[in-house]
Amino acid sequence: MIWGIINRDNTKQVSKAAVSRMSELKDGAAATPQIVHAGHIAMGVSALPHIQSKEVVPAANSDKTILAVFQGAVYNMDELLGLLNYQINQDSTAKALIHLYQNMGTDFIEKMNGKFAFGIIDKVQNKVILGRDRFGIEQMYYYSDSDTLVFSSTARGIIESGIVKKELNYQALQQFLLYCYNPGLFSFYKNVNKLRPGYFMTFSDGESRVEPYWQLSFATNSEIKESEVCEKLVELMRNSVKLRLNPSAGSGVFLSGGMDSSSITAFLSESLEKKFHTFSFRCLGQSFDESHYAKIVADHYGTEHHLVEYSAEDVEDIMEIVKCMDEPFSDVGINIGTYILGKAAGSHVNCIYSGDGGDEVYGGHPVYIADKAAQIFNLIPPFLLRPFLRAGALLPDSEQKKNFTVKAKRFSESFQFPKELLSHRWRIYYDKNQLRNLIKDELWPEFVDHDPYRVIMQFNGETDAKDVLGKSIYSDYQTVVGFYLRRMGIIRHFGIESRFPLLDHRLVEYAATLPSGIKIKGSSDTKYIFKKAMENILPYDIVYRKDKLGHSIPLKNWMRSHTKVKQFILDTLSEENIKSRGLFDHRIIQGMIDEHMSMKRNNSHRLWSLVVLELWMRENG
Repeated sequence: MIWGIINRDNTKQVSKAAVSRMSELKDGAAATPQIVHAGHIAMGVSALPHIQSKEVVPAANSDKTILAVFQGAVYNMDELLGLLNYQINQDSTAKALIHLYQNMGTDFIEKMNGKFAFGIIDKVQNKVILGRDRFGIEQMYYYSDSDTLVFSSTARGIIESGIVKKELNYQALQQFLLYCYNPGLFSFYKNVNKLRPGYFMTFSDGESRVEPYWQLSFATNSEIKESEVCEKLVELMRNSVKLRLNPSAGSGVFLSGGMDSSSITAFLSESLEKKFHTFSFRCLGQSFDESHYAKIVADHYGTEHHLVEYSAEDVEDIMEIVKCMDEPFSDVGINIGTYILGKAAGSHVNCIYSGDGGDEVYGGHPVYIADKAAQIFNLIPPFLLRPFLRAGALLPDSEQKKNFTVKAKRFSESFQFPKELLSHRWRIYYDKNQLRNLIKDELWPEFVDHDPYRVIMQFNGETDAKDVLGKSIYSDYQTVVGFYLRRMGIIRHFGIESRFPLLDHRLVEYAATLPSGIKIKGSSDTKYIFKKAMENILPYDIVYRKDKLGHSIPLKNWMRSHTKVKQFILDTLSEENIKSRGLFDHRIIQGMIDEHMSMKRNNSHRLWSLVVLELWMRENG
């Protein structure tokens, strides 16, 4: 965890606990808070047991006028320093940043390829620069006013400074209820914000300025040949994996058997001279187990494969998982699946490669197909469409993950949301009336002034993309990608670093220029160009499989039929707990439980998000 507390006039009292934590470092490294300019800047770091101290040790230039603290990895640092004819100990990334800053100013940020959060304090120019990588792999939270700046790579770090009062941000709560995570740049704590990915912040003379150093363009190049695109994509992916290689580390891949993680496995096998590990989980149940595809890939490339059983009993692991969350986020397949894979991987590897980002690069999310279908339904006169949608919404739930009934019901329920939400239209779990009914009357005034769709609408309106798919992909890079990345933060608990080759900005930039028609061919052939690029590299059964599920587990069925899971849900969401928390109407929650148990509606996502929220607030409230 990286820290910095800047107080120009000594007007804010830094808690003793914060100073103590800031000066604790793994392996005995010291980081004593320092007075560094006319005001008071206490700067230091706190290394959690799972963070290597070399990533967070503060550095200074020779005369101590510039300080830097860094977390993450810059994969092209040798190249950057080579341009300046400068060599430095590879373990001191923070010191390298100082040298880059002295020679390039803030222009160095856009030249870095990696995952990073950093703070630089320039005593001569009396300013602080904070930066975050393009996709938000590493986190950066901050609080600022005219006198003070507090920054940390964890939200908890801001609160522990003692400067910021711990108060629940109801706008973040609203977003969490709608989407099962908070896509906003505000955090769950009032006055604690997130630095936007791809941006840097300058704090000087009590004023802060946030500006982009990278923006993704979807200006399409229509003059392309598929064969040339395939060659270029393979080149970019292969290079991205090579750039992220850490030969000295024990390496592994979270392998689902889908195109994304399978491609990472393929390119890693080309570059690593030694055998590496792959990990997947198996969740038994009709239309839920896809572990055999992971085994096909593992056997094809000769990996040391580990199959982890995911059972209903693992659901209670969420009580430990919430301790790893800066903010609550809820997806049982992602939360718990990542945790049990991390637990299994921790005794074998210290670096995991992930296929996260592939669905955005190549147009693979099922919601993009729903977007296409919605464009057709929009042509139907409302008086004809309304009865059809009402009938679809009344369909009963199914025990299967995906079938026609499940898809039709979900589509019918979600079509009501504003089409301007694009792909997020299919990811919302409450309409405005349902949200109003859930929130207690006395709290509703806290929500009235917050347009529930504003966060998403602002992101959707920024892009230069001309079609729906391009706009949806751009919006997903600003929002849901961060949601998926947070799950990989869980594995730090087991001493594992994560790397994301499909989030290399060069690959993302190139793919953004490709016409949507070669990402999704026709009405539903997702990742078309990705398949063409990989059909001579991956096994045929992987490239052209039709039943990708995406980290699925039968939670909705376990809630209904597994005694232990059902009781865990009922106990956590008991009337006593809900009333004690003081946020929600317990009768509405009980109604959702009754609906779910009777199979009238699949409320598993809603109920599980409320479970995660309750447990997270016990730890952080």
